Amino acid sequence: MLRLILDVMGGDRGPLAVLEGLSKALPELLVFGEVKITLIGNETVLKPLLTKRRLRSVAEGISSGQISLLHSDQNIEMEDSIKAVRTKPNATINLGCQMAAKAYTEKTPAAFISAGHSGAMMGSALMHMGRLEGVERPAIAANLPTLSEDVGIILDVGANVDCKPENLRDFAVMGAIFAQVGRKNKNLPKIGLLSNGEERSKGNELTRAALPLIDQLSCFKPGPAQIATFVGYAEGKDFFKGQVDVVITDGFVGNLVLKSVEGVGSAVVSILKLEAKSGVLAPLGFLLAAGVFKRLIKKLDWAEYGAAPLLGVAGYAFICHGRSNSKAIKNALIRAAAALKSQVVENLEEALFETGLAARRPTKT
Repeated sequence: MLRLILDVMGGDRGPLAVLEGLSKALPELLVFGEVKITLIGNETVLKPLLTKRRLRSVAEGISSGQISLLHSDQNIEMEDSIKAVRTKPNATINLGCQMAAKAYTEKTPAAFISAGHSGAMMGSALMHMGRLEGVERPAIAANLPTLSEDVGIILDVGANVDCKPENLRDFAVMGAIFAQVGRKNKNLPKIGLLSNGEERSKGNELTRAALPLIDQLSCFKPGPAQIATFVGYAEGKDFFKGQVDVVITDGFVGNLVLKSVEGVGSAVVSILKLEAKSGVLAPLGFLLAAGVFKRLIKKLDWAEYGAAPLLGVAGYAFICHGRSNSKAIKNALIRAAAALKSQVVENLEEALFETGLAARRPTKT
């Protein structure tokens, strides 16, 4: 049985969008078998929404016991400072992280998903879950479109603006494990360190120091313990062409890449719509190629990727975009369920031990 915990109060679009996302996800979650879902939010706000016809499946889930509701009258607003993690102890984010932390400790993992305050989400996860042994700094791993049959992964995208070489080494192990979730390609994922050139003389002080640390990891060497292949430096074009599956960088650069791709994706969609109206024959051409453009737009839509996991904490925490719509919430729930099914955190603990970064062998469920 898989367990999901959903913050209903988080996000710019309010509880209705979150509940609509859950409603859309319920049929697709059936592929994972039995799934139990806990909603955390203010009952006074949520109960009237559950009477809406389009949320009937959620209301039925509550009646059947598949979905439960945990009341919380505190919420960390987007304008709150990170201190709200301590000043609002019963906030939805805190309750969700506490539940996920306890579940992981008791060997019954549950994934917590929130579109709320991302800084508070990271702070609360660190406070309640703690770090995995061998990880100094957790990282946020985001999916980006590439020419590969599998989506690309980039980390960190914002949890750590300033990094040490050892942090990038840890990110490489985390990214390699996360790349296994839902992977279609049967070959081992390729890991690259983002740089301004492939030559080892390129890069900055941070990447030049991190390169040998990653290169010597046993989990990237041929053998039974190998989880990925490290290709060295990778340029941005290599990543988007699908020549590497995971690209490693610090949170400052990673966040710039993520926001730039989101902006380019929105711009491309807008340009296509404008071009479709630019002439008499243009609409006909776009109509004939409608299937192609639909697939392109889907690949460029950030909402298709749902949520980004916070890797390196002792539990499952997924951070959604603050402006997540119902589609993004749906995909976040599916992504979290897939990560639980693949035992991402448990496998990461094992990899950290095998590489010597953690001293104790973990006890897997």
